Amino acid sequence: MATHIHLIMNNNPGKRRALNSILAIVTGILILSWPDALYYILGSYLIATGLLSLIFRAPSFLVAASVVTGIFIFIFPSFIPYFFAFFLLVIGLGSLMSGGLGLAILPLLAAALLLAFPDIISIIVAVFLLLYGITSIVAMIQSRRKDKEIIEVY
Repeated sequence: MATHIHLIMNNNPGKRRALNSILAIVTGILILSWPDALYYILGSYLIATGLLSLIFRAPSFLVAASVVTGIFIFIFPSFIPYFFAFFLLVIGLGSLMSGGLGLAILPLLAAALLLAFPDIISIIVAVFLLLYGITSIVAMIQSRRKDKEIIEVY
């Protein structure tokens, strides 16, 4: 008997944003708990984020940036600060171009901190992911209360 698996592509930015937020918070906690496993955790997070973006039909640059950055982190772990800073710059510039100045500040600031202080990458990445996840959840809750649409970037 053959089993068929159907992947339903869905363009629901709210669900994608909620899943990304939860994934970011969990990843931030894991990085704080096991900073020596940073490249495994961060590479896995980026690939998972890319796959979520693909499933929810996000813009292709998000899918590519996440997956490619995750793969590069696995292959070249010593360059994590630069690869993740590049990823954050893509996210931040994407936010700026879509009119989300407030949403662009956090990734651009984190990218600058990574490039300036690569020795404390685990702390910077964990704090960024925790802040990103928490602020995204708060923004979604506030948006639902006000019945306003949030500019979807990541």
